[in-house]
Amino acid sequence: MSIKRGCLKPTLFGCLGLLVFGFLFMGISAFLAWRGLDRQRVEDHEMTPVISGTSRGREAIAGRVILDLGQGEFQIKPARAGEGVRVEARYDQAVYELVENFEVLPDSSWVYGVRFRRTMPALQALFRALMGGDTDSYVHVYLPPDIEIALEVLVQQGGFEAELGGLWISEADVGFKMGGFSLSVGEPLRKPMERMSIKGRMGGFEAERLGNASPRSLSIDCKMGGADVDLRGAWLQDCDIQLTVRMGGMSVMVPDEVDVVGIPTLGSGLLRKDPEIPQTVLRFSVSESMGEIEVIPR
Repeated sequence: MSIKRGCLKPTLFGCLGLLVFGFLFMGISAFLAWRGLDRQRVEDHEMTPVISGTSRGREAIAGRVILDLGQGEFQIKPARAGEGVRVEARYDQAVYELVENFEVLPDSSWVYGVRFRRTMPALQALFRALMGGDTDSYVHVYLPPDIEIALEVLVQQGGFEAELGGLWISEADVGFKMGGFSLSVGEPLRKPMERMSIKGRMGGFEAERLGNASPRSLSIDCKMGGADVDLRGAWLQDCDIQLTVRMGGMSVMVPDEVDVVGIPTLGSGLLRKDPEIPQTVLRFSVSESMGEIEVIPR
C-alpha cells in the first residue's frame, strides 16, 4: 500500500501545531504562577459554629456535618467534650477557597457544611509550588464526643485521615474519587452506629476496627481501586454487610468473637470460641465484577 507524500504534510504540521500549543500553554501557566508569587495570602482560620446547648451545660441537639473536600490533605479528629464542632485551616487564598455554611432547621436540628476546593488551574498551581509558593495547607475538623452527629464526607483528588473513636456518630457516609483515606475507630463510639456507607472510585482506603462503631448496616462499594477493611472491635449489635468490588480488590478481616453468615469458606458459627454464649452475627452479601473480595478470620 502506498502513501501519498502530500498526505504527510498536514499530519506533520498538525502535530507540530499541537506541540507548539502545548509548550505555549505551559509557558503561560508558568508565567502566571511566577507573577502570582507576590500575591500569596496564606492565612490561618478557625471556625466554630454556635450549636445550641454546648455552652449551657446541657445536651446539645443532634445535627449533621457535611464535608466536601478536594485537592488537598484533610483530617478528622475528636474534640474535647463541650467544645462543639471546630475547623482549623491554613491555606493560600489565592489558590484555594474555603466556604462554611451553618443552618438551623425547623425541628431545631442543625446542618454544618464545609467546602474546600482549589480555585487555581492545576498546572498553574503546580508551577507555583515548584517556584517556591507556600504549599503547607491543611483543613482539620474536630468533632465533639458529646453531640450526636450524622457525618457526610466527600473527598475528590485528595486524601484524609479520620479518627472517630469515642465520638457519637449516628451514621456516616464516606465517598471518595481519585483519592484515598484512612479511617480508624480506635475505641467504641458513645452509641452503636445505625449505618455506615463507604463508596468510591479510582482510589483506595483502609478502615481499622470498624467493630467499635458497631453499625447495624455496613455498605462498602469500591470501583477501580483497593481496600483493606478491619472489622475487629467491640460489636454490640448484629450487622448486615454489603461488599461490592468492580475492577479492584478488597481484603476484609473478621474477628473471632462473631458468627458469620454468607461467606461459604467460613461457614456459620465456625468462629465461635464458646458456642453456649450468644455471638454478634455479621450477615454478608458479596458482589464481585472484574475483582476479588477476600474475607479472612483474624
